[in-house]
Amino acid sequence: MNNHPAENEAVGAVAIQAGAGVPAASQLITLDPAKYVAEVFKPFNDKLAALKLEADAITPDASTTAGMDVCIKYRAAFRDDVRIAGEKARADRKAPILQIGKLLDTRYRDLVEAVAPYEAKFHNAIEAEKKRKEELKAAEAARQEELRQRLVAIRELPLQAIGKTSAEIGAMLTALDADEPGDDFGTLLDAAKLAHADAIAKLTVAQTAAAAGEAEAKRIAAERAELQQLREAAAERKRLADAEADRIAAEQKAEADRLAALAAEQEAAALREREEAAAKLKAEADAQAEKNRLAQAEIDRQLAELAAAKAAADAERAAEETRKAAEEKAASEKAERDRVNAATKAQLDQKAAAVGATRQQAAASAIAEANYLAAQDRTSTQGTAPGGGVADVHRTASFYNDQPLRTVPAPAATATTAGLFDAADREVQQDIEFLNLLAAGANLPLAALLDRLVVIDIATLRSELRNAA
Repeated sequence: MNNHPAENEAVGAVAIQAGAGVPAASQLITLDPAKYVAEVFKPFNDKLAALKLEADAITPDASTTAGMDVCIKYRAAFRDDVRIAGEKARADRKAPILQIGKLLDTRYRDLVEAVAPYEAKFHNAIEAEKKRKEELKAAEAARQEELRQRLVAIRELPLQAIGKTSAEIGAMLTALDADEPGDDFGTLLDAAKLAHADAIAKLTVAQTAAAAGEAEAKRIAAERAELQQLREAAAERKRLADAEADRIAAEQKAEADRLAALAAEQEAAALREREEAAAKLKAEADAQAEKNRLAQAEIDRQLAELAAAKAAADAERAAEETRKAAEEKAASEKAERDRVNAATKAQLDQKAAAVGATRQQAAASAIAEANYLAAQDRTSTQGTAPGGGVADVHRTASFYNDQPLRTVPAPAATATTAGLFDAADREVQQDIEFLNLLAAGANLPLAALLDRLVVIDIATLRSELRNAA
């Protein structure tokens, strides 16, 4: 591999001395990776910088032949002179480096295989010594833990004396005296001796207290035994006293039973006497009750007669009051009907007068209309024959006009207001029939006839009717 002159500057030749007298051939060459790589790509970076300056000043335009040539030129320059050439340089310099890496791995594995047995020989010796020391350390720790447990047991020994007898505590003291701490406690010897002495002192106190408690318990037990004997003696005395009391009570009960029997016999005799006296009194009372019943029945009969007479009188008085009230009500209602009928008759007379006036006006209007139609008939070559509808109208109007004004008769005393209004309605119905006849004779609808009648002067119609007559 031929290096660029600039690359050689990035390569430093350093001789690694493995010892005195190392030949020059064993010298190794070391590289500065960053500097070496920078020098490898320096020509391409310089080329790229120059091309970028030129390319930045050009606006690509492949639409013309000249523009296309420029684009092809610069594309080839960036591609061939920079990218492809740089890739070739990378591959050329990376291949020997990869080969060196593979050779280094192979030679290192050979070296490891050669050195492993010797390294293991001395490593195993070191590890065996470490294990021995750790085992000794663990054994010492176990011994120390055992001593601590023994020390704790000595300190807790007084607690085990709780609830034990003085003899059991004495046995514990004997065993503790025989197990005085020795040199095997090592650094814990002083603490073990103090705990041993303290335990002996506390056990001695506990033994003394236990002995005193046992003596007190014996005293209490003796007192309890004596008290039990006294209780048993008292119970025996009570049993004897109860037996004597039961005997006396039995004798007293027997005497009481005898006296009770005697008293019962006397009471029975007295009861018989009282029952006989009561029966006699009951018979007398029953006889008196029968007399009282008969007397009460007579009283009840007389009271019933009095009540019936009173009820009849009350009914007669109530009937009289009802009759008077009915008469007063009938008189009041008759007066009200008379007042209403009089008022109603006055209203109907006013209505009849108004209807008559309306009928006379309608008749006059009808005659005027008939004359008007007759005049039209006389002037028309297509007129109707004389004596037709117009003559009928004249006759009908004259008939109704000559009729006397009908008044509504005075209502009967028993006539109702509804009946009076029905009579008036019949009079109005006759007037409506008259108007319908006028409309038919004039060959006009009733509405058209009424429209014409309204605009005719009633006074003029009356004078015309008189002249026509």
